[in-house]
Amino acid sequence: MPEAPQNRPETSIPKYNRDCDILYTYPIGFVMRRSTRSSTAAALTTAKRTTSKSQPQIAGKRWSENSRTPGEVLSGRKRVKTGGRGEHPSPPSDAPGTTSKTNNGTSTGTLGDTKWKAWSKDAHASPFPDFGRPTEQECRQSHRVLKKMHAETVRKNFEYTDNPEMHYPYVMDALIVATLSQATSWSNAQRAMKSMTEVYGSPFEYQAILDGGEDKLVIALRPGGMQNRKAKMVMQILRDVKERHGKWDLNHLFDVSDDDAVKELLTYKGVGPKSAFCILSICLQRNSFAVDTHIYRIAGLWGWIPKTATREKAQAHLDAMVPNDIKFSMHYLLIVHGRECPLCKGNGSPKATCEFRTRMKDEAEVIK
Repeated sequence: MPEAPQNRPETSIPKYNRDCDILYTYPIGFVMRRSTRSSTAAALTTAKRTTSKSQPQIAGKRWSENSRTPGEVLSGRKRVKTGGRGEHPSPPSDAPGTTSKTNNGTSTGTLGDTKWKAWSKDAHASPFPDFGRPTEQECRQSHRVLKKMHAETVRKNFEYTDNPEMHYPYVMDALIVATLSQATSWSNAQRAMKSMTEVYGSPFEYQAILDGGEDKLVIALRPGGMQNRKAKMVMQILRDVKERHGKWDLNHLFDVSDDDAVKELLTYKGVGPKSAFCILSICLQRNSFAVDTHIYRIAGLWGWIPKTATREKAQAHLDAMVPNDIKFSMHYLLIVHGRECPLCKGNGSPKATCEFRTRMKDEAEVIK
């Protein structure tokens, strides 16, 4: 096995399956492309990182063994490891250091426990047990209509990346990308990461980032905006992960339950349920439904959540209501709809027409 690049764990990572051109794309821009080449090792070694001449050979077994065609990616996916609805969540068995201190003296363990308690109350059931929408039939019909409308756009998004050779197969890298992408557009996050590459050689040169200090990171993140806040978050995450695990490696989360993965992710500064669910669903390949700004807005417009529901409550409710086999693709289809629909987008006109609603009514008439 080739020597791992600097800051990269010497551990097996998920295996590329053949017969599928695209693996997945992170909802906040995190992209990993699939290769149709026969050698999974070759698929990674061709990705030239600025910090290494080669990538580690991969021999993973954690992701679904079932190969999928691009069309099947839009149809759903297989759950890999779950916490199991109805089971009691338990803390990670190998997560020491959960009471480390932040710069202002706040205990990260205490903060993580607070976020965990708030999330875990509704982790395995809807917080609105008497609110029956969306029904399974409604979800599947919506998925079918949205797929007809937006499948091609989703596929193009899957295929697009500014740098096809850049992959993020490590959970640690996914966590940093998720942090940099919070409360901003993917283009802004890309600007920040491009600047980090110019300053450090890579957004994932963690030792160089720590050694350079927070002020230097603030300057590096300035092109993406919110640089002061995100610099503090990134620096604290790097310190906490290193203190807790002795290295910048979170790939052990591939092997733990949903609850344990979420509980650890929530202990890191700035990581809330939405970011945790994005990593859980997309990076760790679990059947969880992440709710972003677009989905939260659409769910309210379509009456899929109570008017008083917060985003966290909406996420818990929709995670309970949307069938597992369409959660992955439904997430992307709703995001595209929320960006493109003249009525449902953020600055949509109340006088505009929603093609989705028109098609849903037409289908209902046909069924009658």
